[in-house]
Parts: sequence; structure tokens; C-alpha cells
Amino acid sequence: MSWVASEIIEAYYVIGRGRQFVGASCSPMPISVGMITEYLSVHQSSIDRREFDAVIFAIDDEFRAKWVEKSKSKDKD
Repeated sequence: MSWVASEIIEAYYVIGRGRQFVGASCSPMPISVGMITEYLSVHQSSIDRREFDAVIFAIDDEFRAKWVEKSKSKDKD
């Protein structure tokens, strides 16, 4: 795995730990720009900020979409 992929995955893991969940089904809220900014204020990154944000948001979108799929399949059971 490249250092860029490793850095992004580690960052997503840390940022995601601060995620909030809402509603009766405890749906995950999306990661915000503020959460990324807070992370980057403590951790240095050599990745361009726009690219960093775009990748974190893309990973988060995928995570949340899979969460919805799992929730729907649990409701059917």
C-alpha cells in the first residue's frame, strides 16, 4: 500500500471516531469539513487539502451507503 493510501485510511479512521449518530436507528452523520479541519490541525499531511477532503468524503459516502444497505437488509429479516 502506498504512503498516500495509508495516510488517508488512517485519517478516515481517526476522523470517523468523532462521528455522531442520530435517530432511532442511530444513522451515522456525514463527516464534516470541520471534522477534517480539526484532524488536520493536529496531524500534518502532505496531501493537497482539496484532494484530502474529496477522498475522505468519498470514503464516507461509501461507508454510509453500505450502512443503509445493511440497515435495510436487517429490517427485512
